[in-house]
Amino acid sequence: MKSDKTKKGGGKKSVLIVLLAVAAVIIGLFLFRAVYRAVLRSKHAIHSPAGIDLMETVQIGGIRQALYFRGQDIDNPVILYLHGGPASSEMQLLHGFQYDWEYDFTIVHWEQRQTGKTFLANTPGEIEGATFGRLLEDAWEVTQYIQSKLGKDKIIVLGHSWGSILGTALVQAYPQAFSAYIGVGQIIDGIENERITYDLVLQKAREAGNKKDIKKIEVLGLYLTDPFDASVPKRFQKVRQYMDKYGVGAGAMKAAPLALTSPYYSLREVAVMFGNVWDYQDELFRYWLTEYNAVNFGAEYLMPVFYVIGENDFVASRELAASFFERIQAPGKRIFFIPKAGHMTMTDDPKEFTRVLLDEIAPLIS
Repeated sequence: MKSDKTKKGGGKKSVLIVLLAVAAVIIGLFLFRAVYRAVLRSKHAIHSPAGIDLMETVQIGGIRQALYFRGQDIDNPVILYLHGGPASSEMQLLHGFQYDWEYDFTIVHWEQRQTGKTFLANTPGEIEGATFGRLLEDAWEVTQYIQSKLGKDKIIVLGHSWGSILGTALVQAYPQAFSAYIGVGQIIDGIENERITYDLVLQKAREAGNKKDIKKIEVLGLYLTDPFDASVPKRFQKVRQYMDKYGVGAGAMKAAPLALTSPYYSLREVAVMFGNVWDYQDELFRYWLTEYNAVNFGAEYLMPVFYVIGENDFVASRELAASFFERIQAPGKRIFFIPKAGHMTMTDDPKEFTRVLLDEIAPLIS
């Protein structure tokens, strides 16, 4: 029979083996990430003399803001990519969908206030309390900076989700600067969109018979009717978590492997997404849920307008987008539905999204 001393020694040895195994796995993951990122950087490096691959931080709106330019020929049309969120960087995901675009376009990712690289380039005091009006001014400054840097009279705006709110306002406020608008996961009416998505997730919980979730979701739903306060963004985010649980969310966690293996994003920058960045978004959510409606910016556009919608997108109402799109008057317009995609349309089906962008949309942009 083994003594207590022997048992304790054996227990310590087992713990040590487990810790060493865990350490080996972590080291292995870090090594894999380093190698994978290096391979991607090398494979997709831009060697063209006419190309551009430039990450920079510039003074926009009184703070330092991050821009990333990529393209094989700077004479190509330029896309200003407005990410979702608020504060959900898509620069960290671009290696999952963008490389084929770079032969036809120069793409500029801009990290908005309170997002990723821009967040880390400033102090919290410099970026907190940003209003929608401030972001719209930033977007206009970014546009002018791109025009000057690349020698373009007009550029294209691609706005995804939250970026479609900002993009809609931008192209309607300064139509002379844009050759086309592309709305992806286009949001039309902020509060009505939330009612539709909330009702859907509550329905899914009821269909599943999960009484505990039903009760919690019903309480959370008060953010749709209560006066706006600091608790609303947190309740909004919690509803989004239930949407993911019941399969009707953006599926943001599916994008996590892309973010973690990004050649253009450090782990510290990725961590911003999972930190307290939402604590700085109150004013933007207030605008989204109490003021925003695309109708208020008019249905007459002075440039071609394209909507690209995932057929499985339950975050941005497809019905609201399709209904408003019918009212749009523009020099050209088309709406596309991608069957195998949800709200993260570019990463859900990058092949089909790229086909639509390059084969269907690009030829219609002068």
